[in-house]
Amino acid sequence: MAELSRLRAEVENVGTTLLDAPSVAARMEGTGRLLPHTAKTLQFVGMAARASGRDIDARRDFPSPAYVESPPAKVLLDTGDVMARARVRFLEMRASFDWLSGVLAGATPTGAIAAETIAPVATRRLVVSVEEGWRGEIVHAAIVDAVGRIARYKVADPSFRNWPGLSFAVQKNVISDFPLCNKSFNLSYSGADL
Repeated sequence: MAELSRLRAEVENVGTTLLDAPSVAARMEGTGRLLPHTAKTLQFVGMAARASGRDIDARRDFPSPAYVESPPAKVLLDTGDVMARARVRFLEMRASFDWLSGVLAGATPTGAIAAETIAPVATRRLVVSVEEGWRGEIVHAAIVDAVGRIARYKVADPSFRNWPGLSFAVQKNVISDFPLCNKSFNLSYSGADL
């Protein structure tokens, strides 16, 4: 817990120093704005969606056992600009420290351990798993054949869903805003958010 507290203090210091600086606010507020209706229409996920007012979070919407007992805090802004994406990232880090501190302080495992609850091999099934990664919702889909082997497997990474938004965010901005807009989405070029 001491190490977690130390790390939290460092993140808090860097985040508040950065986001409260007038020069940063002047550069980031209003830049690369992605309107809420655009985020909804394009079905944005993750931090970029929540910075544009889209209330979507796989940890809450498709909770694993850890999140059923202790759901994550809702972090939602609606200005959709570079500053909102930075603030959502910072506020989510802050909320993660709170969540982890709470879990570590009082969590005692309850129920069966995973090894005791393994189901028999399924055959001829489509299995879908949704988890929240640091960029947003990661979807895994597998097709299992007649003998229980994986016949097909597909991963849809959050960057795939969010890339189109960058083209909307850079509209009506000067060319020098492109790197700032691009990095504020934090997208993966290789699609390897796995």
